[in-house]
Amino acid sequence: MIAPAALDLRDAKSRIVSYAKELGFDLVGVAPAAPFLREARVFKQRRDLGYLGQWRYDDERIERNCDPSQTLADARSIICTASSYFCDAQPHDPNAPGLRGAISSHAWGYDYHRTIGQRLRRLARFVTQEFPGTTCVPCVDTGPLVDRAAAVHAGIGWFGKSGNVLTKDFGSYVLLGELITTLPLQPDQPLRTNCGHCTDCISSCPTDAIKEDGAVDSRRCISDLTQLKRPIPRELRKAIGNRLWGCDACQTSCPVNTAKSKPGTQPFQPLPHIGTSVDLPAVLRMSKSEFRRWFAPTSMAWRGKAVLQRNAAVALGNSRDPNAVPHLIAALADRKPLVRGHAAWALGELRGTEACRALSALLCAESDPWVREEAELALAKATS
Repeated sequence: MIAPAALDLRDAKSRIVSYAKELGFDLVGVAPAAPFLREARVFKQRRDLGYLGQWRYDDERIERNCDPSQTLADARSIICTASSYFCDAQPHDPNAPGLRGAISSHAWGYDYHRTIGQRLRRLARFVTQEFPGTTCVPCVDTGPLVDRAAAVHAGIGWFGKSGNVLTKDFGSYVLLGELITTLPLQPDQPLRTNCGHCTDCISSCPTDAIKEDGAVDSRRCISDLTQLKRPIPRELRKAIGNRLWGCDACQTSCPVNTAKSKPGTQPFQPLPHIGTSVDLPAVLRMSKSEFRRWFAPTSMAWRGKAVLQRNAAVALGNSRDPNAVPHLIAALADRKPLVRGHAAWALGELRGTEACRALSALLCAESDPWVREEAELALAKATS
């Protein structure tokens, strides 16, 4: 490890920041590699309240994620980065009727895990080559670090009431990534900015997932619901609207985003075959090869084909479009109960003679208890 006396800390930091921006990172800051004690306490409190939902964290994992030295012994600094994914593309209205489904703006481009991960690995190579004896560990989203806490400690931004990190130049439309390193660097000062009395994100959340203290109940968060492996709770399905993946409601309502967001040096424009919305019937009937071809380049593929098809069924149930009915009837034959059950629910929402006939036929043939329950409830609603 390099001794501090043998290193011009200011020059080292300047060179690293300059190279990081050449790689495409829009914001760069440095945080000390000290444990995030306050964040660990809050993390545990919110877990104990059930707010983490499907995401499983025991005390040991929380402490590991909040202590950089448990990932890299002798860690001295965290080089924190933020990359803007904001672009001029017009998002699809998540409540519009019809057969197209909205996609959250962070997901309609190339998978940020790969893009940010590649940049971080290049930055790590630069640091270890320029400063021999240094060790670096890159972290992106699912890595062993609470990235939002690191970004706040590094002065990248502040915690918004929505739980997002808000930045002065790019709002909350940023993707975070870090290098934990043994290199001792001068840390940046955290910002003193906050959201003040604004509660726009809280009032705009379709499912009331955002609490007054800035906590987010992931059991109600639409972004989390579209990533859920199990059935989406019935009482929350209507609020999803036509969303296929994710939700930007708390971001589009945020005054900081309205005033500040601007494109950065980023490759996160909508992919030509994805765009800002997708053909929901096509997703509902897609083959495995189509799933891989369409979604593998994005961050939407990680939960698998059935989850996206389930989401498409819910979105079609909210479409207010009778043209969705034949597509949902065809989905009643899907081999995955997750898809069949949500297609049944959607037919109950759209109603009509064809929907009732298909639901009755499903009940005659279906053996899965949960799918039968969905079909019974849907038929009762469709005939009421």
